[in-house]
Amino acid sequence: MRKRLIGKAFAIAMSGAMVLTATPVAGYIFNVAQIVKAAEKETSDGYHYCYVGLTWTEYWENEGVLNPTDTSSSDVADSHGEYDKGGYDVVTRATLNHGISRTSFQSMFSINLKDDAGNIHSVDIAGFESGSSLNSEFVLKDAAGNLYSFHKNYAEDGKTLLYTDVTCGSDKYTFVNFQIKGTKYVPVKVSNNDWATFSEAYAGKIIENGETLNCGSDGEGAMKKATPTASVDATTQGLKTAVKNENGTFSFSSRANKGTTSGLKDTDLKTATDLIPEVKTTPGSFGEFLRVDFKGTGYGALGANMQAVKWTYYGNDSKRTNALATYGTKFEADNWMHSKQGIQLGLTDSVRCQLPKGTDGTGYWSLTIYALGYEDYTYDFEATKDNIALESNPASAEEKATLQKLVTEAESFNKDDYCESTAAKAAFDSLLVETSETKDLLNKEDLTSNEATEQVPHITDAINAVKSLKKHDIETITTPATTTKEGSIVEKCKNCGKIISTKTIAKLPATTVKPSATTTVTNTTTVKAPTKTTVKLSKAKKTSMKVTWKKVSGVAAYQIQYSTSKNFKKAKTVKVSAKSASKVLKKLKKNKKYYVRVRSYKVTKVNNKSKNVYSAWSAKKALKTKKK
Repeated sequence: MRKRLIGKAFAIAMSGAMVLTATPVAGYIFNVAQIVKAAEKETSDGYHYCYVGLTWTEYWENEGVLNPTDTSSSDVADSHGEYDKGGYDVVTRATLNHGISRTSFQSMFSINLKDDAGNIHSVDIAGFESGSSLNSEFVLKDAAGNLYSFHKNYAEDGKTLLYTDVTCGSDKYTFVNFQIKGTKYVPVKVSNNDWATFSEAYAGKIIENGETLNCGSDGEGAMKKATPTASVDATTQGLKTAVKNENGTFSFSSRANKGTTSGLKDTDLKTATDLIPEVKTTPGSFGEFLRVDFKGTGYGALGANMQAVKWTYYGNDSKRTNALATYGTKFEADNWMHSKQGIQLGLTDSVRCQLPKGTDGTGYWSLTIYALGYEDYTYDFEATKDNIALESNPASAEEKATLQKLVTEAESFNKDDYCESTAAKAAFDSLLVETSETKDLLNKEDLTSNEATEQVPHITDAINAVKSLKKHDIETITTPATTTKEGSIVEKCKNCGKIISTKTIAKLPATTVKPSATTTVTNTTTVKAPTKTTVKLSKAKKTSMKVTWKKVSGVAAYQIQYSTSKNFKKAKTVKVSAKSASKVLKKLKKNKKYYVRVRSYKVTKVNNKSKNVYSAWSAKKALKTKKK
């Protein structure tokens, strides 16, 4: 069937070319190629397979969830002043900290930017482009390929986060907020007959097989650009079918949740592992009335690919056979990720989630996570009254004092006191964010006990991460000045090698008196011994090695002593001219470890008799001759 389609397409194209002109058909090769390409993507089962970006309404419409097509908005804010109690298409996170920094860029979202004139610009984002951390500097790309660089700004204290500057080329903006509009990579099959209409209707939202997806990976705080290749077929997990309506629009079937392939080229369908679920007993700090956290070592991989979450409520039905209600949530408000806290999933009292009459949320639940390239992950649990959030009491003076104490401790750390590393950057980025969030809470007039309780472990973890870092261990290295060269006093970290400070010592004044290697003394006055030198061994061969030392001014000669004994038993001693600073030791034994030290000496005449005054031996060095 496929060969017949391709052959037919090529024949039609060629016949059209010959009718139009008698010249060679090379000029029509491009068009022919496009027709053949399109025919190749048609499959024998009559469907075209691809990824499509869908709004939350389109995604949940046929999934049996509550109010799937309700797109109403809400003017009621949650406890953090964020509007997420309406329908799916108005989901926002008003702050950068609780939005972009916790996305995997698999959502369709737009950023709202304000220019210097106060005008608001809405930009559709295609994906994450670059950056080491979403808590510091990073770059996003829009659908047209323009790059938006995000820059953090701070108060004069250098510790309080104020707002984010955004640049695009020479244009400058201030970040306002962003809106989540749906999920970006939904595997879909479209009838070949409807493909032309579908591809036009969803232009800019389609990823064809063989093309790359643009998403983030590795979880929150250390985002990396990921570009897997699309490979959708009839067996892909979560596959939806596009159905053309009478008015020319499209609807999408329920997802096929028993797929066997990942939809990504050369990638097997994954199973979520190493997750530790926890039904929270103190939810409600972000507006949710029920919350389940997933910790463990596997949460980052799953969270980086998470697309949506379905909740099913069974009331008192412990067998989970008769569902009372099903809720379709989305990434960024009802579910989000927090560094070191795992995946945090919640249900908010909203248009998309209303408990059935006569129920209070206690009873039996199933929670299912949909993630790109993963089997559906379902967690069954029972919620008690302790798990359902009631109205939170105002934060006590003690709770506020605890937060303030943690802020004071967080602000006591100086980034310059610590060795630079990727871990240090991430730790201080996180500390900055958590400190700013804690200060924002303390400035709230209506701070609740739940909010205060929730924030304590967040900022505590950030503080402990900084405490675990290596601090600078400073050593002072002094190089004396000479008449020809400046000296220096250098403060250097022993752990990372960073130069902390450098001071210059001026050259010594020139003198016409040269130091003498021979001193004449007419009595028994003590003559000061030369300073100790330092030694380096190198270029070991079978029977030789090179000795190098630091020259000492004003000496008559040097002595090199070497032995196979670290105590220098039966050592040999070699005299070397004062003009030299190296010597090759020869006639050594193969495959033997030799110990070497060097000293210098002056010649002193006491009562017309010559006497050598030796320096202390250098620290011994060891090196093994080669075996072959």
